[in-house]
Amino acid sequence: MSESYDVISVGSGHHGLIVAAYMAKAGKSVLVLERNAYAGGGCVTKEVAPGYLYDEHSTIHQVILSNPLIKNDELGLLSRFGLEYIYPDSPFASLFDDGSLLASYKSVDATAESIAQFSKADADSYKRFSEMAVRLYPMLTGALFSPPVPMAAMVAMMSQSAEGNELLLMSLKSGLDIVSEWFSHEKVRMHFLKLMTENLQTPEEKGTGIGALAMVGAAHMTGLAIPKGGSGKLTEALVRCIEHHGGKVVLSRNVTKFVRSGARVTGVETADGERYTARVGVVGAIHPHHLRNYFPDVDDGVLRRAERVQQATYSSMVTHYALKQRVSFRDPTGNGGGAALVELLPSNLETLRRAYDEYRYGRLPDPIPHFGVTQHSDHDPSRVPAGAATFSVLTFAPYDIEGKGGRHWDELRDVWPKKMFKDVQKWLVNFDEDNIIASRSYSPLDLERDSSSFVQGDIHGAAPFFHQMNGHRPTPDLAQYKVPGIEGFYLVGPFMHPGAGLTGAGRATAARMMQDIGVDFGKVIAS
Repeated sequence: MSESYDVISVGSGHHGLIVAAYMAKAGKSVLVLERNAYAGGGCVTKEVAPGYLYDEHSTIHQVILSNPLIKNDELGLLSRFGLEYIYPDSPFASLFDDGSLLASYKSVDATAESIAQFSKADADSYKRFSEMAVRLYPMLTGALFSPPVPMAAMVAMMSQSAEGNELLLMSLKSGLDIVSEWFSHEKVRMHFLKLMTENLQTPEEKGTGIGALAMVGAAHMTGLAIPKGGSGKLTEALVRCIEHHGGKVVLSRNVTKFVRSGARVTGVETADGERYTARVGVVGAIHPHHLRNYFPDVDDGVLRRAERVQQATYSSMVTHYALKQRVSFRDPTGNGGGAALVELLPSNLETLRRAYDEYRYGRLPDPIPHFGVTQHSDHDPSRVPAGAATFSVLTFAPYDIEGKGGRHWDELRDVWPKKMFKDVQKWLVNFDEDNIIASRSYSPLDLERDSSSFVQGDIHGAAPFFHQMNGHRPTPDLAQYKVPGIEGFYLVGPFMHPGAGLTGAGRATAARMMQDIGVDFGKVIAS
């Protein structure tokens, strides 16, 4: 006998949980079905060793901080359900292999002072650039958390003013174009370029340049934040919110089929034959490449365009460590500036650029010249036993190495973690075997296996190129969170607007769903 609900969310990634939470707050009966034995998808905290907490995938929160979900605490995650953020004074820093350090701070003046040690002219330029970024940041983020307008309308609107045209131009250029226009010193350029590439964009990819402005605006408007106790605390807060409003989150239930009545999705079926009926709608993180598997009767043009969605040029590989004592950095302060994220970089821009060239050709640089590292236990001692540390080392890699396919990463499982460990040591003092208690490594293939949204190891679901953003994300057909020709089904996931991983984008899907069923979203969030 099937159970009946108003709304069913297939999967418990933070996007689906957010839709479920808003719908539950609106008074709808809600069910979340998760195939894993834990909730959270890519937003989960685990133990690398007993008592040593690490974030398996999403870790530092940035874009979501500007989302009204968090900014206005619309669901009470901060005030009622236990979510708490820690804001390091330095969002990110760059440590170069010659020992020099450039740190960004919440303070514009402090950031400019750090830049001035390399170039006084660049420090002055940064003050002008950051002023523009802070002024425009509300406009940039204002369109991120609601259903997107069509691309043509957005371009037409931006073309109505000199400032809008400048933003459009920045959107069409590359990150390297933008930082080269504003800054002359190659270390200053690298400082901003490397952070942009965390969005899986190479420095020279056109259609990615607006990220420089958004990144600087975010650094000074919201900073970067670390959830106290781990990134999974966001998931836990969302689950508490759903259950508080009468919803259910059921684990170890693998949905294999959408039940339909004609064009309308009326429920789901699990691998063990259980059926659940949805009176209002079903929400699912179905990657565009997988759409045909679930809706083969949809217009073939829609499906083919979905299958042409481009994945990022490269993926990530990361190792998380439980350490006896914290890592020290080879810089004058000894702590990488106390930043939430420390970028470990070469001392010249060409070396960095050539690394990204290697990714484009399906090769891994040797040696690896750049890393992004976090030591969250510096900011959040609750994650480790007293005096100990957790340390995460991330770098990039192609999903398909030299045409051998993603499964080739299984053959390299004993090779690449050792290579990362060896190559990263030039920036660190006490990072050695004697200091390591345990570790856990993820290759691009591991990322793909962990989530159906991480196709080809793309943790952002789909490449953040200009032609796949806003009203074209992931395609114009699917950008409004619905599949043409299918009723009662709504899309969520990192491949939807606004993209870039942990954004809280499920809010926009919830708004679209409420609009369709005649529920006033404004009244729900105000209640």
